[in-house]
Amino acid sequence: MNAKKPTFQQADSTKRFNERYAGEKQDKKAPHFSRGKKEDKRPFSREKTAFKASEKVQQRTELTMDNARGTANVKVVIKRTGEKEKQKKTGPLSPRAPEKIKKNRAEEIKVYGENTCLALFAQRPESIIRVWTTVEMAHRVGELFSYLAANKKVYHVVDNKELALVSGTEHHNGICMLVKKPRHFTLTGYLDIPRQKDALVLLDNVHNAHNIGGIMRTCAVYGVKGLVLSEADLLNSAAAMRVAEGGAEYIHTLLTNSTEQGLTELREKGYQIVHLSQNKQAKPFAQLKLSDKVVFVLSESAGENLVKNHDDIVNLSLANPLNAGLNVAVAAGVLLAKWAEKSL
Repeated sequence: MNAKKPTFQQADSTKRFNERYAGEKQDKKAPHFSRGKKEDKRPFSREKTAFKASEKVQQRTELTMDNARGTANVKVVIKRTGEKEKQKKTGPLSPRAPEKIKKNRAEEIKVYGENTCLALFAQRPESIIRVWTTVEMAHRVGELFSYLAANKKVYHVVDNKELALVSGTEHHNGICMLVKKPRHFTLTGYLDIPRQKDALVLLDNVHNAHNIGGIMRTCAVYGVKGLVLSEADLLNSAAAMRVAEGGAEYIHTLLTNSTEQGLTELREKGYQIVHLSQNKQAKPFAQLKLSDKVVFVLSESAGENLVKNHDDIVNLSLANPLNAGLNVAVAAGVLLAKWAEKSL
């Protein structure tokens, strides 16, 4: 009798004996011959580890400044061999940063420019925290470096590219400083001291940093030491201080809650208030007679709502064919030159 040959039924699970899917566990109840050779992941793991070990990773932190907003941005750049640089993290200071760092950021400012930095060094060297210069500038500021070394203050000699990164501008003139912000005064406190002769400049709606810098420079040239305004941070601008060419160190910031309130206090103390206008009916500038105490109101807008009785409204030039007048910084020079002439 012929023995019956055994037959093997092809089940759907046959595929399972030949293939394994990622993450699929081996069925322990399957016959030993169905398990196949266990996949060895170690060569892949060793290869991956070796790639990471041989891969060179370079990381650096970059600090940039937004002059317009007065904020600092931190950017961490990671570079791998054979790859292009990619930005890992960027943005303003984290809200989770320690309170000490936030406090320092609020009280410090970076200034740049040779005349600006040297004037600051001459007037308030104790406010200097850190200095960066190029090699060329380092040879010209030996006295500054001697002071820094004697007082154990940090300084760095870097190239132009690094200095542009630190200062946030290419117009650094070879030097940049991290310094404490200057102290401000109040207009009320200033007026508590009686003065027989005085000239002040009041800024109304002036926000352009270059105009503010030009006004500070003009005030310093003509010996006007008081600048009245309601926003202290307008003067704490690196761009404004650079344009001022050191003039910011000779100007006192006189803060007031509002322009209207400041003008009211000045009128009560007997100051003559002078406004500028393009109106052809305004008093010609040549006919303006200045008193011993005067305030020149400078504005990038009309500002006619600030005019009160007994204020002087003058037109610098009746022959002007333009719809606009002089730039506010240039107008400051014209007004203060007349004040300097009276003071002679």
